[in-house]
Amino acid sequence: MLAWLARKLRPDEHPSKEPPLATDNWQPATGKETMKPWLVLLLALWAGPAAAGLVDGVAAVVGGRVITKSEVEELASMSSRSAAAAPGDRTSKALESLIETALVEREAERQGINVTDEELEQAVADVRKRNNMDDRTFREAIASQGMKYDAYLRTLRSQVLKAKVTGRALRSKLKVGDEALREYYLKNVAEFRDPESVRLYHIQISASRGIAAAEAIRARALAGESFSALARQVSEGPGAAKGGDMGYLAVKKLAGEVWDAVSGLPEGGVSHVVAMGGAFHLFYAAEWKGGRIPAFEELRDQIQDRYYKEKEEELYRSWMDSLKEKAGVERML
Repeated sequence: MLAWLARKLRPDEHPSKEPPLATDNWQPATGKETMKPWLVLLLALWAGPAAAGLVDGVAAVVGGRVITKSEVEELASMSSRSAAAAPGDRTSKALESLIETALVEREAERQGINVTDEELEQAVADVRKRNNMDDRTFREAIASQGMKYDAYLRTLRSQVLKAKVTGRALRSKLKVGDEALREYYLKNVAEFRDPESVRLYHIQISASRGIAAAEAIRARALAGESFSALARQVSEGPGAAKGGDMGYLAVKKLAGEVWDAVSGLPEGGVSHVVAMGGAFHLFYAAEWKGGRIPAFEELRDQIQDRYYKEKEEELYRSWMDSLKEKAGVERML
């Protein structure tokens, strides 16, 4: 969960030589989430010690830090606003989230990591900007979620702290050299292939003119007349003025009837007459391209980004397990 959150809190673009995680010098994200899910998500991920004002049952103990049942119940209730889940699942997830929060805060204290007021102000400004809200509207949106503004700031500060601690812990483990990236590239090379596309020209003949008219035009094209010139003269399609030029179209996105008509055409080939959409159509395949596999050097940044994303959650879970083992976690729920 936190690895995902770190991505939400980090910038969308990263230096090519650094893994795509939150760093010590935290920067806000540039995504475009809607306000309510963002606020509910923050609420759902952090209830905080303040929620345990009443003396009640103990849900868990994390390195001496007590998590109460009221904290778990409050967080589970908040989570139900943003996602449908069985009550038992919400409670279990809420408890695990609070345990992880306590572990991260414990690690932050050990390493002397904190969130400055300037970083918090930047995080608030970023959320406001993403949701296109001024300060007044922003505060009203928070209030509409049943939360005081000060509590929201504590929530946001906690999430920035999580991103910073996680980034510091995982960044060095995610650094990888070209040898490993090349191995990943070769293992997944088919997924990096350029999509095949074809540049098509199109002539449309209304059904009222009959298929014979369409066949006659096709015969003229096959005899050597310029397909583009014919399109300007006789086509009733939307691109007639441009000679019927449809540009380069991804093969995978072609309608079934169109693909059936052009799939076997060589460059310069003219299709058979296609009856489709209440009209007759002819297609001319001007050029095929794609299907090329770019070299590793062309895709290095893309390969690195994919590699990091696949490894990120795996490393986070391993790191969190080690924190649980060191701290000692007792669950009473």
